[in-house]
Amino acid sequence: MPALPTAAARTLQMLRHARLEVPRVLRFMESESEWAHQVLALAGLFAWGRVRSPENLAEAFAHLGFKRFHQLISVAAVAPILREPVQGYGLAQGELWDHSLAVAIATREILLEKGLRPCLEAFTAACLHDVGKVVLGSALESEPEPAEDISFEEAELGAAGMDHSEAGALLLEHWRMPPWLVMAVRSHHAPLGCSFLIPDLIHLADAICLSVGVGGGRDGFRHRICPTVAERWNVSRGSLERIASRTVDTFEEVKRSMIDGERR
Repeated sequence: MPALPTAAARTLQMLRHARLEVPRVLRFMESESEWAHQVLALAGLFAWGRVRSPENLAEAFAHLGFKRFHQLISVAAVAPILREPVQGYGLAQGELWDHSLAVAIATREILLEKGLRPCLEAFTAACLHDVGKVVLGSALESEPEPAEDISFEEAELGAAGMDHSEAGALLLEHWRMPPWLVMAVRSHHAPLGCSFLIPDLIHLADAICLSVGVGGGRDGFRHRICPTVAERWNVSRGSLERIASRTVDTFEEVKRSMIDGERR
C-alpha cells in the first residue's frame, strides 16, 4: 500500500491525538513549507466556504474550525498520490485527481439542483473515492481489455480479488481515516445496501463526470447510474444535463484558480 507523504501523515497523527494542541500542529505544518503551501492552495477552494486562499494556516484553521480543517488535511494529504499516473486504468499524470475533483464538485451541484445545501463530507469523500485505483493499477496493467458485457468491477475482481472501492476503503483504514469516510468510499459503486446518503451522491456524481469524459481512463464508459439511486433522487435527464454543464464550468474555473495559486 502506498504511504502518505511524511509531513501529511504526521499532521493527521497529531490531529488524532487525544490532547490536541492546535498551535503545535500549525507550527509543525509551517516548518514543512511545501506541505503548508499545498494545504493553503486547497484551502482556497469554494467548498471550504472561502472566496480566496487564506494568508496562513492559522487563518485557515480559524475560518474552518477543527472538523473542516481535518477534512481539508485529509484531502491535501492524498492529493499528491492521486496526481500520479495509474497505468492499469489508462490514467495519465493528473487525470485521477482531475476526475476526483470533478466528482466532488458534482456532488455539490446535485444538492443545489435539488434545492439542498452542499455537504462538505460528500465533497471530501468524493475527492478520495477512487484512491483504490492507485492500489489496483499494477494488477490491471497486464490484463486485457474486458469483454463488453463485463463490468470493470468484475475485471478488477478477476485480476486482484477485489474492486477499487474495497481497495480504497482498505487503504483509508490503513491510513486511519475516519470510519464515515471509509464507508463512503467502500459503498460508492454499490450504494443500495447502505442507508448513508453520501455513497448515493458519489455514485451519481461519478457517473455524471464519466459521461462527460473527465478522467475516465479505461473504465470510463463502463459505469452506469443505478436506476434505483436515480429514482431515489428523482433525477431527470434535464437535471443531469444541467448538473453536468455546471460541473464542467466550475471544474475548469477551479483548475484555473488552483494553477494560479500554485504559481504564487
